[in-house]
Amino acid sequence: MSIFPIVMMTVLAIWAACATALAVIGARRLRRERSAHGQAQDRIARYRAALRRTEEKAQSLALQLEALQREHAALRRELEESEAEPEERPVPTVMIDCLDISGEIGTLFEHVARVATAIRDYSAYTRGHYGPEHSKARYDLLWLSDCLHTFDRVGKALAAGSQRSLSAACQELLQMYDTYLTDSSGYDSRDTFRRLSDRVPLTGVSEAIRSIVMKTAATPEEIAAAQRMV
Repeated sequence: MSIFPIVMMTVLAIWAACATALAVIGARRLRRERSAHGQAQDRIARYRAALRRTEEKAQSLALQLEALQREHAALRRELEESEAEPEERPVPTVMIDCLDISGEIGTLFEHVARVATAIRDYSAYTRGHYGPEHSKARYDLLWLSDCLHTFDRVGKALAAGSQRSLSAACQELLQMYDTYLTDSSGYDSRDTFRRLSDRVPLTGVSEAIRSIVMKTAATPEEIAAAQRMV
């Protein structure tokens, strides 16, 4: 037997083995490339979906921004229009026989509120259920409540529209308040209103009451009496 065929068969076998190895390596590389390509396609699909969501969100935010800008513009116009409006003039709201006593009645309401606040500070809730009571609390409570108990006559006079009754009620209040600042008897109202002068000042309310007396005084004698109280 000649050696040439053996050599050729050996060469062919080696070539076949190399070709097979190269094919196997190529196939593996191809599978890896296909897998990487598939993963890249999946990432691209996810990125595109995220991009679409971002674009939709950006569009929604743009619409919201536009709506807020319109609302801001409308509020700005309203503010400019309100600032351009003339200031409201005070309109008489409490009148009796064509006399405007709105300011004086407002001062009386403020006085009532101040007295109520001062009285509340003597309550057990404010000082604590077991807290010590002020040594002069009973006198202070007496005079604070006393300075309001004749306001019912003022209210009745206003409700009835009686100028004479209102004047009489206010004169009685003035006499009471003047007495408060001078009385130094055992109950000593002067001490109470001097100590509480910052919280319950009688000067302002007395001026308001005096103004009502002046406006509602029906006779020269009453006018002179009111002037003597000044």
